[in-house]
Formats: sequence, C-alpha cells, structure tokens
Amino acid sequence: MTIGLGLGLGLGSFAGGALQSIYPYVAGTLATSSDHALWTLTYFLVHWALGISLMPWFSRKFGLKRLFILAMITLAASCMLAIVATSLPIMLLARSVQGLSAGILVPLVQTLLLTHYPKRQQTLAVALWSNVMLVPFFLGPAFGGWLATNYSWLDIFWLVIPLSAVAIGLVQISLPNDRPSAPPPKFDIVGLMLLWPGMIALQIVLDQGEQFGWFRSVFISHVALIAAVLLVLFIIWELFEPVPLLQLRYLARRNFGFGLLLLCLGWSIFVGWSSILPLWSETDLGFNGWWGGVLLVPLAATAIPMAAMMSRLTRIFSLRALAVGCFVIYGGAYALAFFNPEVGLAATMPSELIQGIAVGMLFVPLTMIVLSDASPGEIAMASTTSNFIRVSSANLGVTLLSTLWERQTAHIEDNMRGDMPQDAVHEWASHMQAQGMSHDEVIALLAHMLHIQAETWSLDNALRLSAYICVGAAALALLLLRAPRSHLPKP
Repeated sequence: MTIGLGLGLGLGSFAGGALQSIYPYVAGTLATSSDHALWTLTYFLVHWALGISLMPWFSRKFGLKRLFILAMITLAASCMLAIVATSLPIMLLARSVQGLSAGILVPLVQTLLLTHYPKRQQTLAVALWSNVMLVPFFLGPAFGGWLATNYSWLDIFWLVIPLSAVAIGLVQISLPNDRPSAPPPKFDIVGLMLLWPGMIALQIVLDQGEQFGWFRSVFISHVALIAAVLLVLFIIWELFEPVPLLQLRYLARRNFGFGLLLLCLGWSIFVGWSSILPLWSETDLGFNGWWGGVLLVPLAATAIPMAAMMSRLTRIFSLRALAVGCFVIYGGAYALAFFNPEVGLAATMPSELIQGIAVGMLFVPLTMIVLSDASPGEIAMASTTSNFIRVSSANLGVTLLSTLWERQTAHIEDNMRGDMPQDAVHEWASHMQAQGMSHDEVIALLAHMLHIQAETWSLDNALRLSAYICVGAAALALLLLRAPRSHLPKP
C-alpha cells in the first residue's frame, strides 16, 4: 500500500518538477522561446492547486481508492497527450490535466496514509507523505536533464505511464473497496466556474504581462480586469456558500492567516529560485540540462534529513521559534550566494546546502501553526484551503522573480554600454579581429558577453532582495504568530 500510494504521489510531483531544468529543450521541440516554455510549469501549478480544491468532493463521490485509480489513469493519459503534442497550446493542455491529477493526489494520498496507518505511526505517515511529495522537485530536474541530454525529454512522460500502471496495481490489491455509503453534498459548481477562468486569466497576465508591457497593453489590462472581477466574485460567493470549495473564513484566524502568508512566502521563493537558477546555468553559462538539474541536488542533501528531524525538533523548540529560524536560515542562504559566470556551478553549492535546511524546516512548524486552531472536524477543509493557496502562490513567485530578473538585466546592460571605455573596446575589438574574427562576429560576441554579465549581476541583486524579504518574514513570524495552544489534532 505504502509503495503504491507513494509511487502515485511521487509520479505526480515528478511530472511537475522534472521539466524545471530543461526549458530550452522544451522550447526547441515546441518551436517557442525558453520564457514561453516556462509556462509548462506555471500552468501545471495552477491546475495542481485546482486539483487540491476538488479532491474532497470527488472523494465523497467515488471513494478514496477509486479516486486514486482515476487520478492515475488521467495522469497517464495526459502524459500520452504531452508526448504527441506538437505545439505549445497542446502541451499546456496536457500539463494542465497533469496538474489536476497531481493536485488531487496530494491530499488524497495523505488521507489514505492517515486512514490506514495505526495511530501510533501517524507521524511516520506524514513524514513519508511530505518527503515523497518534495523529493521529485529536488531530484526530478537532474533526472529530467539527464534524459533530455542523453535521450529525449519526452521520455519523462514515457516513464510515468508504465509506473502509473504499477501504482494502480499495488493499490488495487492492497486496499479494500470503499464505495461511499451516502451521496456527496451539492457540488459548488458556481465557485468552480468563477475560480477556474479567474485563475487562468490571472496566469495569462502573469505569464504574458512582461511581453506586452503590463498595463500599458490593452490586452493585459482587459484580461487583468476579468481576472479581478472573477476572483472577487469567487471570494464573495465562497463566504456565503454553505458547502464551498474553499473555506476562506479561516483566513480571519490569526495563526491561519499569518502562518499561511509565511508558508506561501517560503514556498514561492523556493519554487521561483528552483526555476530560475537552472535556466540561468543553461542559457548564460552554457551547461546542459543534466548540469542544470544537478544544481538543485544539494537542496535534497540537507532538506530531506532536516525534514526527517522535524518531529523531534518540535518537542525541543516551540513551533514559532522553528518558523523564525527557518526564515533566518533562508535569509542567510540568499545573502551568502554570489554568482559569477567565470566560477561555474560550484559557487552555488554552499548557498544551496543552507537553503535546503530552510526548505526542510518550512512545512512542519508552519503547517502545524496554520492548523492549530482548527477543530478535528475542520482539519480536512482547512488543509485543503491552505494547500490550495500555498500552491497557487508559487506562480506569483516564479513570475515576480523572472520579471525582476529580466528588467534588472536590461537596466544593467544599458548602464554597462554607457560606462564602457571606448578606447578599450576598440583595442579589444582590433585584437579579436586580428585573431581571425569578422567585425560582425566581434560585435555579437561583445553583446553576448555583456548580456551574460548583466543577467548574472541581476541575479545577484535578486538574491540580496530575497535575503532582505526573508529576514523581514522572520520578524513577522516572531511578532505576529501566536504560540499554538495545542498541537495539531489527531485525524
């Protein structure tokens, strides 16, 4: 049972995380740019969040076991669609369906493990669930890069299909049937019809805003207005709907609201940097997809052991102290990082190892704080609501960091052109022409070198800003979080 459920959850996360280091390969296959290829992650994350919100109702409709099997079949079918996709829109459709399946699996597998594990092993079940969900985001990019470099990046999806069948077979023989004894409550179809197009419209704004000039563009302004109207109507509807998709009233609770804000901040910064660093290493430093993925492996080296230790640390330190310490370590990791195109990937390892400690500390204390005021009957809805908002926040982190990186790069590049001593430039150009390069080749090489240096300096500036934000988050955790009266209620 554990292997089957863990394999299913891991495949969902792997389908999302394995593409993080190979956007240039995706762009080449789909005849688009690397920036547009990044949408294959953001659309996955949007529908990952949406799948989380749909799981409670579908589990009451089909039962936990049947829903797991349906989610795995859907995941395998969407992988086949991705394999045959010949354009970016079709690939985004496939990635959206993959995200829905993977999102349903996150709370579903957690529920199944907690349901079938004895109470004395509940902590073990949660630790297994969190590690299986996160490890593919650490190791998946390296494996996806290896496949892209040596074979084809589409082999990621070919691998998911047979392993999905294995997961289905293991769960089929190990879990009893659990058909619902009563019909599910009324489905919040109005909430879904407001939330889904609202999220898609918001994602279009986030993905294409920089390309069209943000709100100077009539198209972006209109889509942003549509997103705002739909999402505001969704919030109003959910506050008065008796059986809502998301219980937004919980946000008024101090620990739930502020704890979730900090959890979203830590998660979105992690996902944002996990997407940008491999892209930088491949587009600017010239590394292939394998080395771009290896860039994230040091995170796993410290995050996994730290996550395994959190159960013991919660008995020694308060949850608030652990949350504060998490963001202090986050800030230290980003303050330590200083990238240079001439020193290679080895320069990133110390900061990645320290950041892994913070990522390993992030989920347990803040999740327990977020759910600390929930009664046993509220745990399922509170968990669904918090997970939906947390996963959705990752898109904001990716977009903000990418936009900051691009704009800072353009600004620094302009300043560098203006500050360059012309005599030295002419002397260097003459030397390169003497080596056999043409005038056009010299100009192109100089522009390329300036762009690489500007992008790297911009990356360092974004790292400093991230460090300041994390230090501020540590202060907020210390001042705004309330020590929980008790630990998380038992399921």
